Amino acid sequence: MANQDEQVQSLLQRIYSLEKELANLKSEAQSLRLVQNKQESAVPQTKTKEPEKTTALTPAAAYSQEKTPSSSSKRIDWESILGENLFIKIGLVSMLLAAIWFLKLAFEKYWINESVRIWLGILTGAIVTIQGIRYLKPWPKIGPSLIGTGSSLFFASYYLGYFLYDLYSLEACFVGLFIHSLTIIALSSFFKNEVVFGFGALGAFLVPVLLSTGENSYQFLFTYLLFWNFIFLLISSHTRWRIAPLVLLIGDHLVFSGWALEKLEVSGWGFPILFQLGTFLIFLYRESLLLPKEKGLAGVLSAITTGLALLFTFLQGIWISSIFFPKFQAAFVLGIVIVYYVFLLASLAKTKETKPLLDSVYGVLALGGTPFILTSIFLGLEGYALRFTLIAFAAFLSLTGARFKSEILYALGIPFWILGIISLVAKQFIFDDALFLLNGRFALFLVSSLLIFASYRIGKGVKDIPDIYLWGSFPVLLLGSFIDVYYNVSPEYHSLGYTSFLAFYGVIFTVVSFIMPVPFARKVGLFCLGIVILKLYIYDFWNMGILARIIAGFALGGALFLTGILYNRSKRKTT
Repeated sequence: MANQDEQVQSLLQRIYSLEKELANLKSEAQSLRLVQNKQESAVPQTKTKEPEKTTALTPAAAYSQEKTPSSSSKRIDWESILGENLFIKIGLVSMLLAAIWFLKLAFEKYWINESVRIWLGILTGAIVTIQGIRYLKPWPKIGPSLIGTGSSLFFASYYLGYFLYDLYSLEACFVGLFIHSLTIIALSSFFKNEVVFGFGALGAFLVPVLLSTGENSYQFLFTYLLFWNFIFLLISSHTRWRIAPLVLLIGDHLVFSGWALEKLEVSGWGFPILFQLGTFLIFLYRESLLLPKEKGLAGVLSAITTGLALLFTFLQGIWISSIFFPKFQAAFVLGIVIVYYVFLLASLAKTKETKPLLDSVYGVLALGGTPFILTSIFLGLEGYALRFTLIAFAAFLSLTGARFKSEILYALGIPFWILGIISLVAKQFIFDDALFLLNGRFALFLVSSLLIFASYRIGKGVKDIPDIYLWGSFPVLLLGSFIDVYYNVSPEYHSLGYTSFLAFYGVIFTVVSFIMPVPFARKVGLFCLGIVILKLYIYDFWNMGILARIIAGFALGGALFLTGILYNRSKRKTT
């Protein structure tokens, strides 16, 4: 018994010692792990690379690994394009042709009667369309092709049932094709597939063309087309397509042009204008306010859509107005361009993008609208209306560019200001009863000078260009004053009138520079007073009498002395 007790005690001691050693090993392992983690977090680059394990690949695995392109590769996958896309479409076209030839043979042999032929085509088209819908997600390249093939077969079969065999009335044919096009467009919206929308839009445009009876029911035609444009606008908020709007826009104006060639002159002007302005506003709203401005190809396509909408509507507006109201043609097309710039300004105010985007997208759009505004201005406006329009548009460009810090818009206003000022000088309308300083010509010069100065004040953050507006504001006012003297003051008082204006502006700007530290006002005042002094000393002073010379000498000398002192004090404050 004693030996057994000793053995048990020795075993317990050994177990205790082993447990103690195991605990020590665990603590050492944990401490080593903490040290290793600290070293790895401090110097991750010193981590040694383990030798890569090479495993033998099976031929199939090697082929699949060789076939998989690297993430940095940007080569065109011609194998995928040919095998997965082009071959499928060619195969579908081949099967469609084979089916057409088979049906042609069956029709010639009269194996199938008229009604069965039509309903067979309709049923086949519906089946192919449904199959394409099933393949849209798992096979995104096959699904749209199947839907397009099926919808085309359905559309053609249903139309031929009316056109060839009179199986149903014109109204029934229209309703069926209308519902079919609406269904395809609804599918395109649900699956967000632009290709499917193209097939639906094609069917929508073909319906009025194929079912036309020669009657001039243009009210219904334009209402029908506006309906499809509104449908497109409704689905645009969650689709953001860029090719589809181009297709719809071109289709709208092709249908309108085809109708207008024969029917415009014998129709009213209300619905054609409503259609043009309606589609124009829809596309402007979509591209300017509904969808955000994007960079890259999407931004380019958006700008193209907006520009084409303006171009088509402008040309159609000239066409319509030349027939119905030629006297108001310029005002009408000018209104179209003004609407374009209003939407551009609204989009510019809404955007939160950076300056390069403003100068690349909005600047290009603004620049693209200038030929239209010039055409509108010179198309029929003249006199004060022409001058006022030029000045208003120049102010719009310069103030908008200054407000949104867009260098392209800001700089684009300069040539329009020059053109507007030249128009005020080059062609004058002189009225015998015009009052000095109280006439439209001087008012335009005064307003122009103030707007140019406002463009400088608002656009101070733009690089370099604001100085052009600053130093151009006062010469415009001075030029307007001299022209008003020339036309509204007797010739013997012209010299006195020029001198009086120079002295008046010199005093005003000098006083302003004393009150507020404005270097520009001080320099303008100095310039005007300097011209007055030179004129007095070189010309006027020596043509006076002796008494006038004495009085003028003391007065002018004292005034110059005081002005010099005040200028020195003012310059110390502003420099």
